[in-house]
Amino acid sequence: MIIFLSELQKDHLNLVIKQSPQVLVDFCKLAIDYLSNGINHAKYSTAANKFDTSITNIQNLVHAIVFLLVEGSKHNLSDCDFKSSLAIAGFPAEHQEVLIKLYNTKKSEISECLYVLQQADLVYQDLTWRMEVEVASRCNNETVKPNISMDFVLMKPKKIVPESALNCVDFNSTKKETSTMELDINKSVEEATAASQCQNVISHILLQCDLPNLLHLTNQLDQALKESKSQHVRKVKSALN
Repeated sequence: MIIFLSELQKDHLNLVIKQSPQVLVDFCKLAIDYLSNGINHAKYSTAANKFDTSITNIQNLVHAIVFLLVEGSKHNLSDCDFKSSLAIAGFPAEHQEVLIKLYNTKKSEISECLYVLQQADLVYQDLTWRMEVEVASRCNNETVKPNISMDFVLMKPKKIVPESALNCVDFNSTKKETSTMELDINKSVEEATAASQCQNVISHILLQCDLPNLLHLTNQLDQALKESKSQHVRKVKSALN
């Protein structure tokens, strides 16, 4: 699998791509600090003054580097795949070696954090619906009973197994399965892009209800949406963050 960056992320990385490998090492330290302690405005301000740019550009650059590390750890990329991703992003060979070294150093730690933080809850993706009307029955030829049929499309991320958990696996018995899952770097970009998007499990939940129940459901959701914008909920979110 290969990590594909957006054009905006590539623009953010241009600042360090044009610099020496030692400068990249300094930004890698900022990325590690970000993973451990969050945003450090003082360090970002110092870097911004040094390179004559804005703090926002420095912050975006750090976020782009962290994105590469997290995505690589999330999908357990090999050094070859990660290096190919860096090459596509525009990093020269010396910069690639620096980032690969950082990736190998932090890969296990990031994978463990992702495993702990990964949510197993279903996430809303899409909704399709249709109205069905019963206009007659054997007992009543003039009845009109409208119903709404809905198909909720929900998404659930595939479970990520941390590297430590793989130590308990018999690799001799799974070697054939692993080899079939690995993406050949020489395949087309289209195939690699498709592979990178197949990281979620899609579920369909079918629901049918009449108009009074649909109206009640709509009112409850509307009430919940209003409560989510209340001052109390904002205080809770601020405390959690």
